[in-house]
Amino acid sequence: MTVKRDLAAVIADIKSGKGPQLLLVFGDDLRVQEACKTVVDLLVPEAHKSFNLERFEGRTVTWDTLQASLVTPPFFPGRKVLWVENAPYFFSREQKGELGERVLQLWSEGKKDEASDLLVDMLVLEGFTQEQWDQLDSVSSGRLLGLFESERPDARNEAAALLAYCQSREINLSARKGAEDQRLGQWLEQGFPEWDFILLTAVQVDRRTRLYKRLEEIGAVLYLGVERDRSGKLNRETLLEFITQRARAAGKTLDPQARELILLRAGEDLRGITHELEKLFLYVADRPSVRAGDVAAIFTDHAADWIFDLTRSIADRDAVAALAHLGRLINQGEHPLKLLGTIAGEMRRLLLARQLLENELRGCWRRGMSYGQFQQSVLKQNVPMLTRNPYADYMLFQRADRFSVSALSRYMAEIWETDYRLKSSGRDPRLVMEGLVLNMCLQS
Repeated sequence: MTVKRDLAAVIADIKSGKGPQLLLVFGDDLRVQEACKTVVDLLVPEAHKSFNLERFEGRTVTWDTLQASLVTPPFFPGRKVLWVENAPYFFSREQKGELGERVLQLWSEGKKDEASDLLVDMLVLEGFTQEQWDQLDSVSSGRLLGLFESERPDARNEAAALLAYCQSREINLSARKGAEDQRLGQWLEQGFPEWDFILLTAVQVDRRTRLYKRLEEIGAVLYLGVERDRSGKLNRETLLEFITQRARAAGKTLDPQARELILLRAGEDLRGITHELEKLFLYVADRPSVRAGDVAAIFTDHAADWIFDLTRSIADRDAVAALAHLGRLINQGEHPLKLLGTIAGEMRRLLLARQLLENELRGCWRRGMSYGQFQQSVLKQNVPMLTRNPYADYMLFQRADRFSVSALSRYMAEIWETDYRLKSSGRDPRLVMEGLVLNMCLQS
């Protein structure tokens, strides 16, 4: 049977009764949840969901509990759906690098609890015990940091911040269930009761596992991922297609500048983007077109907008404003190491942009030039040089024009020293970060 790659094929099989009684759905969280809701709505009438739909947390539910539900007929006639979320049956130790990268991606997107949960999955996979976790300290955390085989320049800082967050939570490794894929495989071969439909969702899947390959053979796999670049960011074309589809469904059109501003502010989470688009379409009401002013007024900037405020304050030598931005983020629970890593990344981009302005782009760039002039004079075929978005490039060069290469180089040295102090001095992290911001603002 052909492997299912789109939801329409899955729906057609369910309606015809020809498809398997089990479906694994994985990929982007928003698309997975929307697809699962579509499948459940198709199989179980709304009035029957209280009895004919059972949802389980795959990380903690025992297989005996699932088996008991499998053999119990539904209360109402028709199908009974067992929805197992975060199923742990598709992890493997060979997947350690992928899991570590996914953990850091979730952490960088601000999904702290999701990142923490997946880290615990990794620990269970690595054979960590509760006693080892409870005895873990900053000195002995090297083994954990070794789980993150990432090429990101700030990976170790992000990993250290994540570990600190996890240690502030009640982590219970003994409550986590390992991958009982063998028992699921046995049920798959012997057959499920005719009333059952098993819906599995998974945060991460190793396609090399025996169970996954078997599901793929029978067409019981639906992958709903989104294309990302090497840094883990959403591909511009994929994001543009997603935004355009949502606008079309709402009966709206996007002006070119409005579209670019949405792409700039969108961030990496499709669920968050959907929420912002819904607000935007409500804001414009009956007007069919969305303008840049509408986006500026209502679309929250999820693409690290605080960095723009912070670097703008530093460029203005406005220590009061810069400290206020920093304090707000720390009060919101952002870890200092994560903040430092993001500041470092922004300063690297600014340094690259400033070096380009003084060399390859000398004579092309002009302070105060419009976005249209920037596209014509600086960009080649409208392809961004330093970001994933031409408009983001334009804004980056505008910010870089306010610094000198020497100043940005000094900032990088200050950031390195701050990283050392945060990890080794035992000083209050907030005071260390405030010292960095003050030094950057007071330097000429």
